Amino acid sequence: MNWKLLILLVAVPLTAAGNLIAGKFALRSFSPAQANALRYLLALVFLLPMLRRWPRPTARELGVLAATGLLGICIYNLLFFEAMRLIPVSEVALLEMTIPAASLVLARVLLREQGSSRQVVGIIVSFAGAVWLLRILPPEASAMKTDMDWRGEVLMLLAVACFALYSVVSKFAMQRLPPTAVATWSCLFGSLPLLLMSAPDMLSGELRLGDVSLESWLGIIYGGLIGFVFNIVAWYYCFREAGVSKTNIFLYLVPIFGAILAMLIFGESLSGWQLFGSAITLAGVVLATFERKPRHVEKVALTE
Repeated sequence: MNWKLLILLVAVPLTAAGNLIAGKFALRSFSPAQANALRYLLALVFLLPMLRRWPRPTARELGVLAATGLLGICIYNLLFFEAMRLIPVSEVALLEMTIPAASLVLARVLLREQGSSRQVVGIIVSFAGAVWLLRILPPEASAMKTDMDWRGEVLMLLAVACFALYSVVSKFAMQRLPPTAVATWSCLFGSLPLLLMSAPDMLSGELRLGDVSLESWLGIIYGGLIGFVFNIVAWYYCFREAGVSKTNIFLYLVPIFGAILAMLIFGESLSGWQLFGSAITLAGVVLATFERKPRHVEKVALTE
């Protein structure tokens, strides 16, 4: 692996984690629906011209793509952004770490995918870490949480479940379409309901774009161009050049980078309790999802 590819493999999870920071800045002037409508519309300006390069979806595939857009772009981000309004960004990042394990559970339940005993152990360990992060036990820790803490954590857990369902549904679309095409169509279908939800405030003048702060505009621009467009293109370039297994190792850095950025930029702090819980969760996720495959096999799979 050359040093340029290694830098890209680290840069992509770092910029993906920056979505948390950009989202928090965007929420200072926009609602969750408005922020996501604007950033995905911006992303579509760059992604839509690329659709001509990919196969045209069938009617059945369009239905699946509409579902992925509703789940992964619209509902997930509404829950995700609302959670960021209630609990620290660092906590959102750590809870986001459970998405791979939740996706495996749904794949086993809905698709009847067979998993190894190692995956089962990893899932159990991952969710044990999540319980630790949620401070449900011991009772003394639970009693210290506010109603806002509970609401934010519940919303984030719903967001995790929603994204896990999106990852399962998207597998049907990726049977014939490349991942970048699925992401673009999902962005198109998901941004439509977000735009409809945001239109009344924009048309009525209740949302004055001239009053939006510079940091919120930067959050929108970053989220649309870097957090979505760049990450889609860069991740799948890394998949082809480094292989799926090696690239996925760097996926584990996204919530860690997110928590670190939140501490540096917003002055948030992590307790020893959270650090221990995140370590357990990360260990479980790695155990459940890491697979070593020959590189040539991975490259063939990506080009099919």
